[in-house]
Amino acid sequence: MSGAFAYSGSAISAIDDKGRLSVPAFLRKNLVDSSDGRTLCLGTHEKWDCLVGFGLSRKADMLTEIDKQWEAAIARGESFDKDAAGARKFSSLQDLSFDASGRFILPPQLREIGNLEGKVLFHGIGTTFCLWNPQTLLDTTDDVPVDRRLVEHHLKEAGHKSGGKQK
Repeated sequence: MSGAFAYSGSAISAIDDKGRLSVPAFLRKNLVDSSDGRTLCLGTHEKWDCLVGFGLSRKADMLTEIDKQWEAAIARGESFDKDAAGARKFSSLQDLSFDASGRFILPPQLREIGNLEGKVLFHGIGTTFCLWNPQTLLDTTDDVPVDRRLVEHHLKEAGHKSGGKQK
């Protein structure tokens, strides 16, 4: 699990009747490598109205980041609540197994929180990737740095128009 893992690219995946969907192939290799197996860490994004995913190695990085924030706060003479910082990052995270084709079951609570129905846009953003309801992403492009044309292209390929609510 050593090394940095960068997630890039985007694609749409469909949720089936059993609540399963597949991690796109272009994300899967880094996900497997960063987890030493087929584990997807999935939870709510701290700032955006979507879910965030990554491999197990990112959890250790997150703990290191919290420690660095704590040390910087102490050096400035400020207080820092490590438990609150950990809760923001870890409380919604679930470790999910996926099969060789990337299929996993999306937990109902995360599906509801992410407003994920029908189609899900996987969007690589570096050390993580996001799972978006495509219409939600289109509605928030002012807050989220994404090329609207890319989302519209994926929706067109998936046979949906970007004008209405996505199912």
